[in-house]
Amino acid sequence: MGESCVLLNGDYTFLGLVDWKRAMGLMFAEKVRVLKFSDRVIQGVSRTFRTPAVAVLIKVVRSVYRGRVPFSRRNVMVRDRFTCAYCGTRSHPITMDHVIPRSRGGKTDFDNCVACCRACNQKKGARLPNEAGMPLRRRPWQPTIAEFIRIRLRQSDVYELLVELGLL
Repeated sequence: MGESCVLLNGDYTFLGLVDWKRAMGLMFAEKVRVLKFSDRVIQGVSRTFRTPAVAVLIKVVRSVYRGRVPFSRRNVMVRDRFTCAYCGTRSHPITMDHVIPRSRGGKTDFDNCVACCRACNQKKGARLPNEAGMPLRRRPWQPTIAEFIRIRLRQSDVYELLVELGLL
């Protein structure tokens, strides 16, 4: 996402990460109060601006609470930290593999899908990991909302700022 800004609700609960352009728009619309600025500087026509790193909404936004992280290829990659579940490499392109292949009745969900490098995915094919001689480094799992937010924050460039502010 380039440079991210942590967006907090009016009650200081985590809402998400937004890119710096969206954060600047919210700041100029006076919808947020900036708690911490980043080191990034944007040169305007007549002024220079620092981009927000942590911003809190002026008003509390009622958000619909989801009990589970929605399944998507991207969320599997985030959960597995873009690391191959078989060899541990972070090479690109990274793909998604079904531990129990769909041809053998495997489901497409968090409990059966893992991030996988292309070489391991082709080597495993439509076999089970033990048949292919490729043990999993970590079992796939359904992340909770809290675990997923923690993973996303650690992958962002603002994790240290939140620790410094005492929000984590």
